[in-house]
Amino acid sequence: MKQLKIYLADLTYDTLNLATDSFPLNIGFVAAYCKKKFGEKIDIKLFKYPKDLEKSIKEDKPDILGMSNYPWNFNLGMAFFKKIKQISPNTVTVMGGPNIPLHDEDRTSFILKNRLIDFYVYLEGEEAFSNLVERVLEHKDNINKLKLNPIDGIVHSVDNENIIKGTWLKRRKTLDEIPSPYLGGFLDKFFDGQLSPMIETNRGCPFTCTFCHEGNSLLSKVNYFSLDRVYEELDYIASKIPPSVSHLMFVDPNFGMYERDLEICEHISKIQKDKNYPRAIYASTGKNRKDRIAKAISKLNGTLIFWLSVQSMDEEVLKNIKRQNINLDVMTGLVDSYNSFELPSSSECIICMPGETLDSHIKTLSKLMSTGVDVITAYNLMLLNGTEMTLKSTREEYGFKTHYRVIPRDFGKFSDGTVSAEFEEVVTSSNTMTFDQYVEGRIYHLLTSIIWNNIIYSPFFKFMLKKNISPIDFFTSIKNNYKKEGPNSFINLVNSFVEDTKGELWDSQEKLLKHVQKEENYKKLLEGKLGHNLIQTYNAKSMYLMPEWNDYFYKEFKKQLKYDSLESEEKNFIDEMKNYCISRIHNIWGDDRAKDNPCYEFNYNIIKWLKDYKKNPKKISEVKFTKPKKIEFCFTKQQKLDIDNNLKRYGNTPTGIGRLIVKMGDPGKVLRNPSII
Repeated sequence: MKQLKIYLADLTYDTLNLATDSFPLNIGFVAAYCKKKFGEKIDIKLFKYPKDLEKSIKEDKPDILGMSNYPWNFNLGMAFFKKIKQISPNTVTVMGGPNIPLHDEDRTSFILKNRLIDFYVYLEGEEAFSNLVERVLEHKDNINKLKLNPIDGIVHSVDNENIIKGTWLKRRKTLDEIPSPYLGGFLDKFFDGQLSPMIETNRGCPFTCTFCHEGNSLLSKVNYFSLDRVYEELDYIASKIPPSVSHLMFVDPNFGMYERDLEICEHISKIQKDKNYPRAIYASTGKNRKDRIAKAISKLNGTLIFWLSVQSMDEEVLKNIKRQNINLDVMTGLVDSYNSFELPSSSECIICMPGETLDSHIKTLSKLMSTGVDVITAYNLMLLNGTEMTLKSTREEYGFKTHYRVIPRDFGKFSDGTVSAEFEEVVTSSNTMTFDQYVEGRIYHLLTSIIWNNIIYSPFFKFMLKKNISPIDFFTSIKNNYKKEGPNSFINLVNSFVEDTKGELWDSQEKLLKHVQKEENYKKLLEGKLGHNLIQTYNAKSMYLMPEWNDYFYKEFKKQLKYDSLESEEKNFIDEMKNYCISRIHNIWGDDRAKDNPCYEFNYNIIKWLKDYKKNPKKISEVKFTKPKKIEFCFTKQQKLDIDNNLKRYGNTPTGIGRLIVKMGDPGKVLRNPSII
């Protein structure tokens, strides 16, 4: 009997650089489970890159073409479905993933609207997809027969008006019943120096956030893969990883929150000592259990930034998004725990949440800054299929007005010239926030990114906090006065950002699609003038211009600190901070950056003051050198290697560097390290 040929794809656009640079772990699970069940009856191939899939479809048409469905690759998947149906009408098309409406009526409309999808797998896909494969083995080359009866775990259309829904499958409790796609070799070809491995140690989330796919009540129970299996997968990944890849990604929605995560971190620490990998770890850390999280992640040698995912610190907003079961005091207390371990911390918030005002959003930023968290990432509220936030009732209750924009880097062109792009729907005003206030909030986001998040000026902000001066006042003053007092290059950058913030928004997906399909506008996508992450890109631009702005920012710091009323030694100390800060960002992207190392004489050991600030704060007099000493600002050998590899991976354009900064994890990893000589 001829093998059933199955192609499974978790595609990423790769037009500028990889839009999504993670292993296709999802389809790896599906492939491993199907191979276990059907053995030699099937032949499965996995795909990540569109060109590889396009080539394979032309050379050897599959019996089944399966696509993952996320906001960043839905249209790309649909374009491939259109292509395969044109050349092979009997190929069965199947899609799975969270990017599908939550309510039954809306889900039905989605299926009927997208008839190129023969079958849709809902929730966990391993068993449901295998049920479809079993049906195809029985009725190959006859899609009409395939669709006569329901298939458990699957929804499918029968005609333009009717669908058939199979029984929703219970979630699997014993996850080890799914074979490991790593240990089975299914993911070996993706150790290509471009993609970063992903690993999943559990499934499910106990929290019910209305803006998140994981908030689905069907996913509230947490199930686990065995520790032995997790250890084996980690060891396998470390044995295969090429030197150019430094990252490891965890799929778990609350990593570090469970008792066994400490053991996982201890195992990773052993691998790090042996293999020098991973050098950066990405994970969504838990929302509660600060003691466990801090203790677990302290084992990872500073490679994982703790994410303080507050989204808002307004009680009414948190109630509106069903996030009351997350203790904010516990979460902010985690920053103190991280400080004690000298580990980097990060937080995120979202603008235009239900019931949020501009004032409450600024207060969230202010409270986060007051905790001393290192990085604050601010997002737009995206309305995602499969979440409660996108329901008509929610939109009406909170008066959401929305726009569409191109998802950064998610666009491309097929060999026949067809343009594909992905779009996201974002809330830009509500019954508590006007559009102009939304734009004002985005200016705060920009300033936070380029001044707070880059940690260049963290010595000044720490000094402000020590004086009980709120850092948000610095940002409000800059926002209000930059047009009068700022350097021309700073004024131009902020004004350009505001213009782009408005210009990236469209009233409808259809209009936006027609716009990007025009050759002159597609060229703008390629040139980074359209369809890029504005915050990341403008952050990258700012790093080139920071030396021009140093005097302006220093003047504002002096104003906030009431410089004239400071003691003489305090004045001397912060005067030296100015030179210290700007030296860390000196020529960090130039080809000669490893040789062009600034070196200056200092009277104060600012390095020690910063190091002890978290655990054992020092008086300025305690860090004064007995005689002036030189401090040189250099890159470590490993730091230079990682930056070089990531520049090759993402490019040295503002868009590429913006992505690089995010992927390096700790912002300090792209800055020069000071050392006393």
